[in-house]
Amino acid sequence: MTNQEAYSLLRQSGLRMTGLKREIVDLFLGGACGLSVKGVMANLLSTPAVSTVYRALNSLNKNGFLRYSVGPEGVVQYRCTSKYFPEHGHFCCTKCGGTIPVTRKLPRAFLDLLEQEYGVRVNSADFLLEGKCDKCRNL
Repeated sequence: MTNQEAYSLLRQSGLRMTGLKREIVDLFLGGACGLSVKGVMANLLSTPAVSTVYRALNSLNKNGFLRYSVGPEGVVQYRCTSKYFPEHGHFCCTKCGGTIPVTRKLPRAFLDLLEQEYGVRVNSADFLLEGKCDKCRNL
């Protein structure tokens, strides 16, 4: 989905697309994922107040663009919904901290097995892989 298509869908849902909201949409459609409010602010070109960023993230969440989860240490992390950005995972290097988006989906057979074994229904599936990136692996 292009950024313009996302802006259009969000406007159709009744959201007023401010400059900050466009900047946040651009950030997440550009591959950012699992960002805290602090992480979002560090990646913005503008310098809005933290309360303004919270309000923008909240409205993007309410309008179906973002979803959030509570990550390690109780920090809220935001990511795109699968309506706007395909389900995907990340590879995180345990040495340098670099993150690489992985655009592959988890196999449906694996998700079916989890559903049977745990009695759950999987609606979306993000995943995290950890290890050493190519650069760090060869050091």
